Amino acid sequence: MKVLLLAGLVVWMYWDHILRLVYYWMEPDWSHGFLIPPFGLYVVYMKRAELFKVLGEGSLWGAVLMSASTLVYAFAIIGQFGYPQPLSIITMVAGVVLLMCGWRVLWLTLFPICFLALGMPPPERMYREITHPLQQFAATISTVVLNMFPGAEVERSGVNISYWMSGGDQGMFAVAGACSGMRSLMAFVALGLMTAYFTPRPMWQRLAMAVSVVPVALFCNVLRVIITGAFQMYGHKDLAEGTPHAILGMFTFALGFTIYMGILWVLDHVYVDRPTEEKGASE
Repeated sequence: MKVLLLAGLVVWMYWDHILRLVYYWMEPDWSHGFLIPPFGLYVVYMKRAELFKVLGEGSLWGAVLMSASTLVYAFAIIGQFGYPQPLSIITMVAGVVLLMCGWRVLWLTLFPICFLALGMPPPERMYREITHPLQQFAATISTVVLNMFPGAEVERSGVNISYWMSGGDQGMFAVAGACSGMRSLMAFVALGLMTAYFTPRPMWQRLAMAVSVVPVALFCNVLRVIITGAFQMYGHKDLAEGTPHAILGMFTFALGFTIYMGILWVLDHVYVDRPTEEKGASE
């Protein structure tokens, strides 16, 4: 009853932000957000046996953390700071767990609690500061590659790419914010952290799995821009927009997932854990 009461109060307190998060998750760039809470609950469910073993008395430090979260939330509202408001949900949930269950339970559930941050969009200004360099990167690499295509001369100006074909056709296309790669990057980061957390591997492999998602996502996004640009350059603009463009995005995401699985296969064959008896015999 205490847990249900506290959970109800937290939901009531952050109800507006919960609705706002759902609204954000309906956008393509943040559609992975719908998977974040169920994944956290699944992690807690998988650890249920271990959690019941360490379940102890709560700590009053949880009340301190909840009070601090409330103060941050109120200060952010008064000062009209947007981002700290949803972030305080994470510390509030941590405070509830600490108050009701104690430090050991909080430690075991710390990863799924912190994982909630991946579903909270940053401020618009910060988001633009992240996406713009990604747009510049995709435009730069795509320009270099498209210049290698037969009969094409390509130049870049910011995120705009101009082309001149030997047959006389010319035009320009832009790497839009939606094509910056932020969408695939966030989805791959969430996927990589999930896989690294659940896979029983050495720590260095888990770190490699978490880090490798970034170059894989960037590669797939650049490939998508190159293919889209090639369609426009060679007179197939109908394939560079609408449903074909969306299908291309799904294809490149599937390609990225395949590459990521290939990285896991390589890691499986790089590190072979020999039984202890075999190691002793070889010595």
